[in-house]
This record gives sequence, structure tokens and C-alpha cells, in this order.
Amino acid sequence: MVETKKEMLDAVLSSFLQVGQIKACAIVSKEGLLISSRTPPDVDARIFSALCSTIMGAAEAASTQMKTGSVSEISLKTEKGNILLIPAGSKAIFTALTETEAQIGLILFEMEAKAKEVEEILPGP
Repeated sequence: MVETKKEMLDAVLSSFLQVGQIKACAIVSKEGLLISSRTPPDVDARIFSALCSTIMGAAEAASTQMKTGSVSEISLKTEKGNILLIPAGSKAIFTALTETEAQIGLILFEMEAKAKEVEEILPGP
């Protein structure tokens, strides 16, 4: 039986959650539309998606303006956790919301691998 793209993306998120210390994760379009997510009831996945897209857009604009190359990751440390974003090809962003004391290095390492999987499922133009 052939898996649909949605099923494949859902599997990527489910396997990513096995890393631990992750409160929520999502795959969002560069335009801010929710593609797939794993979020607790207190996190509005659509708002999370839109905000992550806005953060990535601002970082890309700053990077272009300062001529520092493409954005490879974004990490926001807050008092209640971390927000991590990694581009997943030309169409999507892989995002995660972690616990405060999460092992960021391990999570970013896993996110890079998952972002590559997303890029293979959603190839660019």
C-alpha cells in the first residue's frame, strides 16, 4: 500500500517526538500554512505555523540584507522553552517547541535529518 504525502509527513513528526523533551512540532509552508503538526491542546497549531513562518521570513530578510548567506537554523530561548526552526527545502519549515532544559544540540541534529526527509516528500520546483 502506497503512503500518501500526509501519512509520510505525519510519520516524520511522530518519529521526531521520540527524541523526547519536545512539546510540539510542525511542518509549515513558507507562507505560514499548517501542513502537519503534533501539538498539545494548549498550542494553536495554526497560529504557531503563522508565527514560525513570520520568524523565518524576518530572519531570511535580515540575512539577505546583511549578506550573510541562507538561514540554516533559528533558535529562540524563552523562559518556558525553546522554539527551533529549520528550513525543509524550498517549500517548508520544520519547527519544534521544546522544554526549557532540552538538549538543543541533539534536537537540532535530529531536526536536520527530519527536515531532509520533509524535503524529499515535498520537493521544490
